[in-house]
Amino acid sequence: MTARLSRLVSSNWPVLVFIVLLVTLIVLKGRFNGFDARSLSVNALPLILIALAQFLIILTRGIDLSLGPVASVSGALMSLYVTDNPALGLALPLVAGLGAGLLNGVLIVGLRLPPIIVTLATMSIWQGVALVVLPNPGGTVPSDYQDALMGSFSSPVIGLVTLAVWAGLLTWLLGSRFGLSLRAIGSDEAAAEMSGVRVKRTKIIAYALGGLLAAISGMYMAVSMSSGSPVVGDGYILTSIAAVVIGGIPLTGGRGSPISVVMGGLILTITASLLYFAQVSSFYQSLINGLILLLVVGAPGTREYVAGLVRR
Repeated sequence: MTARLSRLVSSNWPVLVFIVLLVTLIVLKGRFNGFDARSLSVNALPLILIALAQFLIILTRGIDLSLGPVASVSGALMSLYVTDNPALGLALPLVAGLGAGLLNGVLIVGLRLPPIIVTLATMSIWQGVALVVLPNPGGTVPSDYQDALMGSFSSPVIGLVTLAVWAGLLTWLLGSRFGLSLRAIGSDEAAAEMSGVRVKRTKIIAYALGGLLAAISGMYMAVSMSSGSPVVGDGYILTSIAAVVIGGIPLTGGRGSPISVVMGGLILTITASLLYFAQVSSFYQSLINGLILLLVVGAPGTREYVAGLVRR
């Protein structure tokens, strides 16, 4: 019985943490209605999409620091064009995101450069492109898009369904041959190549899909704000990695599930809400965020410690 409880704690760590944080938030607010559920899902979705993009890349033992700025560029492009030319406003951001991911993949695989170095460079490039495209926050996104993607002011249905759909799509993808190839590369790249996995092509596709998901996240942010911003994605550069790690996924690649990433994103989002409703001064936000990132790094060790306590 104790061993079973220990395994339950270890395998469902992100869910248990989220439940504890949600209960704490309900106690602080004294309620949790449809509006609160909608706010949580709407606020969490951009982070979750970028974290899922990061997850695909981390599965191959890679990393992408440029996903946040790519989201900024995509949101800026959408806000500039979607009102006058909907087709261009929807297609151009997706092409930009896909192209950014392909560029990273080709540079990393083709030139055999470290992912952190390549994406650090492209992060700076895309930050500059975002400022060229939209020097200041602006542009417009018709309210119809917000109604379609986020639902009514007090209904959480569309937001929650959207989260479930994305988690389902990524789960299906990882169950495919491509997903198995990603896991194989992360577990042992040399062995994967000897077993017939097209390592180079799979890695490039992973980075391309990551860029595409980041672009969709940026477009979602533009819809939620009804405008674009050249820096809106910068806050997700590190938090996307944090969401993956909080979900219990090792940075060494090879294993993990999209559901865990979703829970990691929800945990970070609800933590921000807790700080707000606990009336923590904004002057301490950076300090607390830094502490949270430190806790993120120690999350796997903490999980094993708690599971050990349960066993004893």
